Amino acid sequence: MEQHRFTKLLSPTDISQRLTIPMANLGDFEFPTGQHAINIEVTDTLEQPWTFKLSIRRNNNPNPRPVFTGEWIRFVKEKGLKAGDRAVFSWQEVEGNGVQYRIRAERKIFKYWVNVQ
Repeated sequence: MEQHRFTKLLSPTDISQRLTIPMANLGDFEFPTGQHAINIEVTDTLEQPWTFKLSIRRNNNPNPRPVFTGEWIRFVKEKGLKAGDRAVFSWQEVEGNGVQYRIRAERKIFKYWVNVQ
């Protein structure tokens, strides 16, 4: 069963440089000891795979500020995302295959959030 992790309203920085991840969700990801970055394989609503690099500040910074880079900007451009759109991130456990991460881009049209394909 798919579990919602976070929804992020996209800021100008999120669409031009990197997606800042809510600190509360940093614990959803495991970093090998001593590493500050990992690759996350993510699938969108069209079943297209993306590789996002999740990184945090080094040297035990008290504010690790997790961010997605990697193919994040390509994802933004291909979906035509703008500030004010949102990203919905979820995951589900796949038997024998660990965790599958999913992302859905949405845009508000009138009062409703609709998927951006």
